[in-house]
Amino acid sequence: MESSLRVIEMVRKGNISGHISSLSVPILWFLTEKTLPESEAKEVTKSIIKGFSIITLNPEILNKSFKSEIGDFEDAIQLYSAIKGNCKYLITRNKKDFITAGKISILTPEEFLSLGN
Repeated sequence: MESSLRVIEMVRKGNISGHISSLSVPILWFLTEKTLPESEAKEVTKSIIKGFSIITLNPEILNKSFKSEIGDFEDAIQLYSAIKGNCKYLITRNKKDFITAGKISILTPEEFLSLGN
């Protein structure tokens, strides 16, 4: 968790550019809302995404995700959003579902930080 927070903080400070799928925003809210009151969950979610560019979910991403070999539809959306955003890395704690990622490096937060970023 600490490494994830460090990566988020690097984006907030403008040390690196960060992109997230528009799908990630309601997921973040849903996860925080499980443990916090709704108003706090919204503020925490807004704080987490501050500084990130949001990649719009569109028919192209959805169609590629539907056809993807990736078993988890949400993961496919994350991957094709990253491709659409011309991202060099997709940072996740769920690397095993991204074996068909191709030109994007799939890294854990710890692996990303070990690159010297």
